[in-house]
Amino acid sequence: MKILYFYISKKFFKIFVFTTCGLALMVLISEVFYRIGLYMQYKTPIYLIIIHLLTRVPWQTILAFPMATLLALLFSLGDLSQKNEITAMKSAGINMWKIITLFLFIGIFIGVLDLTAREFLIPKTTILHEKVNKQIQNKEFDAVITQFSDFIVSLNDNVRLSARHLDTKKQIMQDIVIEDYDDNFHIKKLLIAQKAVWKNNSWYLLNGIERKFENDLWDEYIFEEYDSQIHLDPQDLIIEDIKFDSMTTKQFKKYINQLQIFGNPAIKARIQLNARYSMIFCHLIVMLIGIPFALGINNKVGRIINFSIALALTFLYWGIQAISQSLGQNNMVSPFMAAWIPNFLSLPLGVYMLSKIRK
Repeated sequence: MKILYFYISKKFFKIFVFTTCGLALMVLISEVFYRIGLYMQYKTPIYLIIIHLLTRVPWQTILAFPMATLLALLFSLGDLSQKNEITAMKSAGINMWKIITLFLFIGIFIGVLDLTAREFLIPKTTILHEKVNKQIQNKEFDAVITQFSDFIVSLNDNVRLSARHLDTKKQIMQDIVIEDYDDNFHIKKLLIAQKAVWKNNSWYLLNGIERKFENDLWDEYIFEEYDSQIHLDPQDLIIEDIKFDSMTTKQFKKYINQLQIFGNPAIKARIQLNARYSMIFCHLIVMLIGIPFALGINNKVGRIINFSIALALTFLYWGIQAISQSLGQNNMVSPFMAAWIPNFLSLPLGVYMLSKIRK
């Protein structure tokens, strides 16, 4: 069986690699035509154009994985069936489930490869791509912004912080106002300070006043130093506009947590994080859909029609992905369900179609 598994796997991956490269090349060529105006506008050197395009290749490659998986399956398994090699295997007493199981494991393997690339390779190439993009447009990419003016953030427990100036490098704020409200949005406490410094994992207010409100009256206290009990470090007070594909899972979770601290449900980010893991099974679903048609589940129609039906069902699966994520972004389903509904719907269909194959 090892020799047979090697033979089938070699046939599949040969087509898979060729198809992936072909699809990625097509996207790369379209990217050249899309960016050509930018390159001409800024008179970009050839070496910078090449680096700019190559840093996008890994992302374009993994986007081609699902379609490459389907085509490699249809052509490799379909070719085995067309040349009666499947019939020969059955005559030798080989149960078709062993062959089917091999392809299912290959689907999971490609899914894990996809996740590994998104976790370790894509974030680095995406950041490099953005850096080169800024360089092309003569913008300072490496200059880290450390000073922010006139910002307001909503914290947990009905607390709102505003400041005229924040310097994340020096870890100071100026002209700070902290408002603390009860559950009925009546103000309980107001803190006003000239300056705040970050030390001992907390923000300490300097030279300010504290007002405590009760029954439309308030008591006022003057302080030189006051522990605000706000434990967000300076960088966490600022939510940066970050591309999802430039983050690892750890960074993704930190980003989502930061959004939630400020009262943002972070629905889109949570959907994309769940989708990152649901994509592991995307290639398995593609295998489940494609195997029956590659083996000619409907013998009354030709091979091309079988292939066409498999392609149509796969595109339907991707369409459901888009619809479910849209439902999630509109709060009609949870972020988890938005990412996993296509798999939950397609898995029973794929298993049912596999059951119709004559072993």
